Amino acid sequence: MLSLWRPAARSAASQCTRRTLSTTPSRRLFSDKEHNDALNVFAAPPPTGQSSSPSTPTTARVDGGITTEALAAKSSHAVFEVPPDRDPLLHYMTNLIMKHGQYSRASKIVSEMLLHIHTLTRSPPMPIVREAIFKVSPAVRVSTMKMGARVVVTPVSLSERQRTGQGIRWLLEASNNKPGTALQERLAKEIVAVVKGESGALEKKLQMHRSAMVARGSLKTR
Repeated sequence: MLSLWRPAARSAASQCTRRTLSTTPSRRLFSDKEHNDALNVFAAPPPTGQSSSPSTPTTARVDGGITTEALAAKSSHAVFEVPPDRDPLLHYMTNLIMKHGQYSRASKIVSEMLLHIHTLTRSPPMPIVREAIFKVSPAVRVSTMKMGARVVVTPVSLSERQRTGQGIRWLLEASNNKPGTALQERLAKEIVAVVKGESGALEKKLQMHRSAMVARGSLKTR
């Protein structure tokens, strides 16, 4: 324990305590400016009567993406930042998409999904993916248990890995309702819809939280 007072050991211990969990969709991996710039494309356009210039043309949105004005402004200097090869969140998403052990095929789906998100938004895709998973991940779930002749419903808190996994599964289920034949295209549109607040996966999260609130009376208290 005395070695912790040395400067080298003290700095190493402080770095370990600041390290985030591997599957947490932490928005702090990006700076506040990068995160805000990536999500500002989803901001609603100003009302017609409150426009700064009277000759502003009518805003139109690209299919599932941003407005045409924001697209024109970003197209001149937009740069696609390639995420790290072994990003923990992308690795976890790839494992959930993978079927029959075909990891390379699932990894290709995730890579093309990021390209589709960048095409729709002209912004770095990773802050958008993390924000979507953060919004759709539930905090609790309900568990049913039979006690005698009655069934007791109890809310159970989820760990960070469980929350992230459930959020990704809901995204994959909701992406089946999006138009398109490729999974990567449908998943990209669903992630953009979640950030815009127009996804059915958000309703599943609200319904899960309502069920947990109703069943909170079955919790044992001291």
